[in-house]
Amino acid sequence: MRQLQQRGFFRKIFCSLLLFVTFSALLHAQKRLSLQPYHWVYEYADELRLRHPGQIAFWAIQPVDFNDSARLLKTADSSSYTAFLARKIARDLYQFGRRGKKLLRKPYIFLGTLITEKYGSFIGNDHILNSIRLYSGARFSPRLSIFNAMDVDQNLGEDKDYLGKTWRDVSALTEQAYIQYHADRWRVKFGRDYLRWGRAQDAALAVSHASRPFDQFFLQLRTRRAQFSYFISKLNSIKSAEAINEENSRWLDRFMSGGRLDFSFFNHKLELAVSQFVLWGGTHGLEFYYLNPFLFYHGEQLNEDPEIQANTIGLFDFSYFPKSGFEIYGQLLIDDVQIEKKVPGDLEPNEYGILLGGRCADIFGFNGLTLGLEYTRVTNRTYNTLPAAEKYEHRNKPIGHFLGNDFDRWLFTGRKYLWKNLLLSSSIDIRRHGVGRFNGEFDMPWLAYSIDEGYSEPFPSGVVEYSRIYEFNLRWHPRPDFYLSLFGRAGNFSNYQNKTGKTRNNRELFLRLWYAWSFFSEI
Repeated sequence: MRQLQQRGFFRKIFCSLLLFVTFSALLHAQKRLSLQPYHWVYEYADELRLRHPGQIAFWAIQPVDFNDSARLLKTADSSSYTAFLARKIARDLYQFGRRGKKLLRKPYIFLGTLITEKYGSFIGNDHILNSIRLYSGARFSPRLSIFNAMDVDQNLGEDKDYLGKTWRDVSALTEQAYIQYHADRWRVKFGRDYLRWGRAQDAALAVSHASRPFDQFFLQLRTRRAQFSYFISKLNSIKSAEAINEENSRWLDRFMSGGRLDFSFFNHKLELAVSQFVLWGGTHGLEFYYLNPFLFYHGEQLNEDPEIQANTIGLFDFSYFPKSGFEIYGQLLIDDVQIEKKVPGDLEPNEYGILLGGRCADIFGFNGLTLGLEYTRVTNRTYNTLPAAEKYEHRNKPIGHFLGNDFDRWLFTGRKYLWKNLLLSSSIDIRRHGVGRFNGEFDMPWLAYSIDEGYSEPFPSGVVEYSRIYEFNLRWHPRPDFYLSLFGRAGNFSNYQNKTGKTRNNRELFLRLWYAWSFFSEI
């Protein structure tokens, strides 16, 4: 009986994701387009990968494209009734429209829109927050495509850190605009798109979706057991602090590049990865040795003139499935570690981040239940540097973890796939956050101490904000282009915003709508 229930549960998820992938391949005009990080498909794909490990490789590099998600569907549990049902749905959708099959073999254009709306209450104040995304693109061959996504969004107007124009609480930006060539073993992309490197529930330590999309050149090479990824990006420029009041004030250009090497073992049940990143800025422009992914960036930084320094970061991460339905994953970020103790500058506390988590599926006899536990710790001054141009941020947003630095966090998550296209998810988020910020002033109190005296500081630092945040989300998802969800959040804060004795209680309840429309035509 339980086996039949499991098959029913898998059929629901497989059908939902397959319907989206195949429908998108036709109506979104190109299966090689990357999935935006806010798309719901990642949640369903994560559920499938947990229960069917080894069917898709290198999931920690995102965004993924439609083909990678489709591969997960086509290979998992291929002997079951689900595979037969998947083929039937695919056959029906490929017959969509009079010229559907013909269009797949010829160049065509794509137009589409995505409407999301949140209506509800935030601390007693009613809000309606709309977002309209306009998509356009063209496929010139099965491997070559261009894509553009523009977002007209009230949520951006609510963001005090938004770097852009706002008109009557409405802002707009181009979040994706790229051309991509995708072969079987490699792909190259030029333009604006998202990046995320590292396995976690809702965050990544080195490059996360908390950052604005990058204007980048991206290259990826893949074999069955290894993958190499590289990008070079131009970040937003800033004015030099010493010349900001001068008539001829200078702008400092900022750049970032990174390389990552993934290895897969035991049919993708164990994945290990090592990455390095460098962020630099100034009036000297591009430094070509930082464009070379085969150099050790930190060593190059140490050998350069102090006026041409950079912020270098290393990352190790892994994902391991000891058996189907269980996953253990983690990340270790190294920003600055002091080895010698010769001068007062060597007393600087180590700057690093760690993330360790696990998930399990279908436990306690509850089919369709997924539970997760995750711990994150990022020390003070991580991501931060003395030169403003080298701070680990892009357009006022953190490139790394969305909480920045000087915090630790316990995250408990639960998800249950319910009857008739209902998905229930919830979380408990427990945080401690010190006064340190990724873009704040870089203080150096250890310079006032001698080597014999030593230096240490508490973690988190200063007045610590304590918070507990509870969330739930009930989603009704009858079709791939439409869903309704009821979202609630309650937060309790003490020493709010690191002010002694200040408390705050947040209560939110929103109804969210997701609706997508698409059109394609031969050119």
